[in-house]
Amino acid sequence: MVKNMKAKNNHEYYDIKDINNLFDIIKNKKEEMPNKTAFSFRENGEIIHKTYAEVYDEIIKLSSYFHKNHKDKHIALIGENSYNWLIFFWAIILSGNVCVVIDKDSDKNKVSKLLRQADCKIICFSNKYCSFIKEILFMKTYQIGELNKYLAKTNKMPEQEMIVDDDKDAAIFFTSGTTGPNKAVVLSQKNMAKDIVGASSCYDPYGPVVDFLPFHHAFGLITAVLMAYNYGMPVLINDSLKTIMKDLKEYKPQTIFAVPLFIETFYKQIWKNARSHHRQMLLKLSIKLSNSLVKMGIDKRRKLFKSILHEFGGNLDTIICGGAYLDKRYIKWFRSIGINILNGYGITECGPVVSVNMVHNYKDGSVGVPCKGVEVKVIDDELCVKGDNVMKGYYKDPKSNSTVLKDGYFHTGDLGYVDEDGFVFITGRKKNLIILSNGENISPELIENVLKKDDAICEVVVYPKDNKIIAQIYPNEDFIGDQEYFDELIYKYNKDKPKNSQIAYVELRSEEFPKNSSKKIIRDLIGKEK
Repeated sequence: MVKNMKAKNNHEYYDIKDINNLFDIIKNKKEEMPNKTAFSFRENGEIIHKTYAEVYDEIIKLSSYFHKNHKDKHIALIGENSYNWLIFFWAIILSGNVCVVIDKDSDKNKVSKLLRQADCKIICFSNKYCSFIKEILFMKTYQIGELNKYLAKTNKMPEQEMIVDDDKDAAIFFTSGTTGPNKAVVLSQKNMAKDIVGASSCYDPYGPVVDFLPFHHAFGLITAVLMAYNYGMPVLINDSLKTIMKDLKEYKPQTIFAVPLFIETFYKQIWKNARSHHRQMLLKLSIKLSNSLVKMGIDKRRKLFKSILHEFGGNLDTIICGGAYLDKRYIKWFRSIGINILNGYGITECGPVVSVNMVHNYKDGSVGVPCKGVEVKVIDDELCVKGDNVMKGYYKDPKSNSTVLKDGYFHTGDLGYVDEDGFVFITGRKKNLIILSNGENISPELIENVLKKDDAICEVVVYPKDNKIIAQIYPNEDFIGDQEYFDELIYKYNKDKPKNSQIAYVELRSEEFPKNSSKKIIRDLIGKEK
């Protein structure tokens, strides 16, 4: 696609066909490329392919079934990543109902709480969740695995009868709950469609996509699946983290979407493999050679690192990363071996993508430029967002809505700034600020980002305790229990810091920090664990 649109800050955007709802996506693709593969997935050990025409027909048929049996209901959807899950998601929304997306890793009590919070009376679930779903009393249940049974019970309604209200409540996603209770975010079809268009304006893929992020997360669904679908690129649906590397090798994607934890894991595995074959020195020298050649305008990365790239399928050249902070050293390192990491920023309430770096326009350490149609403004050091992608509000929570939705802007709660070139930078989370007795505010993320540069640290969280700053660290394997090393590290860190900003002491962990299903550390639990 030709880059022919410019923002106020002169950033070039890709020209993307506009859409207003989720029906536009499936209709456009059915008309443009009906026989091209849209989704691939494993079933009984074999890879099944579905064309855009088949996807369209199944969505419309199931949508007709729901429209016939349910009107304006909140219908919950819970299950592992699957093709059927996606058909249910689309069909629930296009039938005029609201799809309430539930975290598949939640326990029975959590599921019950979220269902009550979102006023659900109907639930669609996969077989893996039969045991406790049947213990929850509901008016109606549907099993995702029995999709074909429901399709056989109805005829698809004509397109002109489709219920497509761009601004109507369409889906409810729950926030991750890392620093408080889960909030029910209401998105319309327009919110999701405009976010897809905006994010697509920043990236132009040309090959297959593998998605292994959870569908109950807005990034894993709206960005990694619906946006890829809108691109017209085939998506392989990964349903188990155990088969990620197998799927990458077999499907040979050009693009994947990931959170920082996966980037860090890939990095560690590459070096682990190099050490096991006594090739770590060769890898270091190859990276130096590669960087020198690139500076001279000579790119031999695909050849120099062929064996490493082969583990990712051989064609991977771009990873879209979001969800948490990613140290720019990983971005630079992967670029050295021929893989671009385009780091971005998003939040569920914004549909979710707000900004992202581009292949042709990036700044390491930033989270890129605002997507087309998105305005980012800094108010009292807080990033605020305006655009058609911003949520309708939190479900039945007027108090919270009045706090975060002001004068047309959504107040994200994230601290940061926009530089003179229009790039967005994140410096911390407002709720995480450490407020000392002298009134000074300290962002723990800024301290954590400095400490994480040390190779001995796997994970670190900085938090207040008795008006002191504490660093709790989960070390890398070779440094577990080495208190002396980390005491020295903290001593060096404190040397040039004002007394009030110094770390009082370090606590070592013997296991990883507790995380939610999006692989984010649950900060509320730190310091409170037994």
